[in-house]
Amino acid sequence: MDALLLVDTTREHLPSPLPQPLVDLVARARGVGGVIVHVADRAVDDGAAGEGSADGAEGSDESAGSADGGADAGGVAEEHDGQAGEPDDAEDVDVQPQIDSVLGTTEDELVLVSAAPDAFEGVEDLADGLDDLGVDRIIVAGSNARGAVLESAAAALAIGFELTVVADGIVEPGEWIADLEAAGAVVKSGADVWLKM
Repeated sequence: MDALLLVDTTREHLPSPLPQPLVDLVARARGVGGVIVHVADRAVDDGAAGEGSADGAEGSDESAGSADGGADAGGVAEEHDGQAGEPDDAEDVDVQPQIDSVLGTTEDELVLVSAAPDAFEGVEDLADGLDDLGVDRIIVAGSNARGAVLESAAAALAIGFELTVVADGIVEPGEWIADLEAAGAVVKSGADVWLKM
């Protein structure tokens, strides 16, 4: 199964207008119910969600539970008392961080915050959680303004995931794309990427 890893797709990092191949790829992934993971360097505070102001979460690493109330990306289930939809303690429930993604997020998508450019380093158990979901290939796109696409993509390869780099879905591309290809990544345009479910 594939996971679309969208890195730093916040207003701070992505230009306007958005690269159309990236918009189209996200729409296709959502249309087939694909695994979509958003990773940003910081969350916005609840009162400013969608307004572009950030809270002080830059120095903290957070992961969010899945929107279905089950296991988070690291495979840790939320604790419930047996009542459907009723957590034992509201403070024990993992809450998805809010990010200012120009692509938007849905409740079915994982939203993660990683101060480290390498999402696999910055989000505890991300690799294990994706593996638990049956993900064997990462499709990566987004902004490389802080080197996060490169760092996360290189880590995905090193961990053992197959990797597809969406060349026209990356802001701030560079020679590093060819380096990833030489290391085993597949480089494609967004129109040529199909998600396997």
